[in-house]
Amino acid sequence: MNERLPHSNTAQGALPETQLLHPGQQSLAEALRVSFLILKLIMTAVVLLFLASGFFTVEPNEQALVLVFGKVQGEGESRIKQPGYHWTFPDPISEIIRIPVKEVRTLPIDSFWFFETEQEKLAGGKKMAYGGLNPVQDGYCLTRNEPITQLKGSDYNIVHSKWTVTYSISSPVRFFENVYMESRKPGESFMEVASRTVNPLIESLTSDAVVSTMVRYSLDEALRSSAGIPERVRMVLQNSLDAMDSGIHIDDVRLNRTNWPLQVDDAFQASSQAINKSEQAIIDARAYKEKLLTDTAGPRAEEILAALRNESVTDQQQEDYVHQMGGQVQVILAEAWAYRTRVEQDAKAAADYLKSLLPEYRKRPALVLQRLYQDAVEEILQKVDETIFVPPYKDRGREIRVMINRDIARPKAEQSEKK
Repeated sequence: MNERLPHSNTAQGALPETQLLHPGQQSLAEALRVSFLILKLIMTAVVLLFLASGFFTVEPNEQALVLVFGKVQGEGESRIKQPGYHWTFPDPISEIIRIPVKEVRTLPIDSFWFFETEQEKLAGGKKMAYGGLNPVQDGYCLTRNEPITQLKGSDYNIVHSKWTVTYSISSPVRFFENVYMESRKPGESFMEVASRTVNPLIESLTSDAVVSTMVRYSLDEALRSSAGIPERVRMVLQNSLDAMDSGIHIDDVRLNRTNWPLQVDDAFQASSQAINKSEQAIIDARAYKEKLLTDTAGPRAEEILAALRNESVTDQQQEDYVHQMGGQVQVILAEAWAYRTRVEQDAKAAADYLKSLLPEYRKRPALVLQRLYQDAVEEILQKVDETIFVPPYKDRGREIRVMINRDIARPKAEQSEKK
């Protein structure tokens, strides 16, 4: 038997090693081989599934950052993953930070408003009862004194205000690297965690911006919610965030409500009415001035008046400016020129008349003077109602008595009827 084995091996060739084993061993070896094959397939499937789990989607309103072992992956603009499909190593190697850059968040700022109870808030902000200003509860900010008050020193006015700030994330990388973020809890979104960190930051910086801005404006400007106030607050707030390299953009700052201290409401109302009356009186005076100047010298009255006040203006230029005037000035000038012409003509006529009398006067001066006197008396007497004429006399011892009506306003006819 031992002699046939070598012969059999030589005739049929080398047999597989499993055929040399015992049937039980062969079964075990086959089972192990199949098990290893299945294990390889499973491991391959696990690796493929692991790698496939690295695919992720960035929504249209988002931008994403990929952290590899806690560090932002990529350089420059490639660090920001735009909307679409992307791949990276799955957890725990990589972490995906999705930031909704197009989401605008609104933050109310009520730290400068007076304290209100829940009932007062439901009543529309109407304060039902108030005492003195309590700095612990009541918020406020300061404004500069109005020029009309003519106050000096460091006195300022108090005003209450409500604000609203809207912001968004403009640079995800700078925001992630420079703004402190709490660890996210299961089920929390990035913006939910960011709000707990960013909102207190925005509120604090907004308060600083409001304080530094409102002190530049008067109380009247603040109460009228001047457009320049919210814009300046936005600029100051944005500069503070840019100095931190925060990657946060302030979209808008609104001044929702302003109110003076309720403790001085009566005095403030009286002051406001006085200021309004003063402003209205100034407006009326300016309107009257413009109307008076326009009626007097035409629409260019102020311009011509300013030119006439210039000391370097020559006489000819002054005359030219006067002729450019309109309105009543032209009427007055026309009347003045007519009066001048009339006076000149009367003077010339009188001069011609006297010249005509000169030869006769030289011959008979007393007769000429007597004739001139009589002509003057006749002209004067033609213009009076009652005439009492006393001719000259030489006897100074004579006495003249004239009966004059007691009531000179009563017509002469009534006096006659009573007689």
